[in-house]
Amino acid sequence: MNFSHRYLTSATIQKRLLWLLLTIVIILTIIKTSIPLLENFLVVKKELPHAEALVVMAGSMTERLPVAARLFQDGVAPRILLTNDGNLGAWSAEKNRNLYSIEWAESDLTNMQVPDQAIVKLTYSASGSIYDALNSRKEILEKGIQSIIIVTSDYHTRRSLWTFERILRDHPVAIGTYPVTSALSKSSDFEKFPELCREMIKYLYYTSSYQFIE
Repeated sequence: MNFSHRYLTSATIQKRLLWLLLTIVIILTIIKTSIPLLENFLVVKKELPHAEALVVMAGSMTERLPVAARLFQDGVAPRILLTNDGNLGAWSAEKNRNLYSIEWAESDLTNMQVPDQAIVKLTYSASGSIYDALNSRKEILEKGIQSIIIVTSDYHTRRSLWTFERILRDHPVAIGTYPVTSALSKSSDFEKFPELCREMIKYLYYTSSYQFIE
């Protein structure tokens, strides 16, 4: 009986290793070339020298709040709108209860020398950038705000800008963005690539699902 078919020859092993190496090289090349393309698309800095309000998108507040406070102190805008993700945060010994993330954000801003009267806590309806934008629109229209700057993480600016432009398309509101340098932008390519792909998928979902949102 011939058992030779059960064993790989040296040439076959070398061929398979070569194909494996080639596959790895192709994957690494795709990742390396895709990251700058994704970053260039997803990160949008639409400058406004001044605005009537800063809109701080919920999430990653340790990155976004210091930037919002600095812009406020530099006189870029006289008020800060905090969007509300409805998340319950850590325990506050002072309040003797768990504070919501938006309450912690308000506390952090006051500690950064932003006065209480300049901070607006928006209502919560559901979690997601689209709901943050809709709740922001309510405040913007009620207060007659005509210009805003969206303060959010760098990779989140494209989707945020598109969302605000859609929901405010029938209103004369100038919209700018301020991309905040995120921890993701400083991470390794292997950490960065899947997150950028995930954000790109979210952007495509938003542009298809909320195209005609009122």
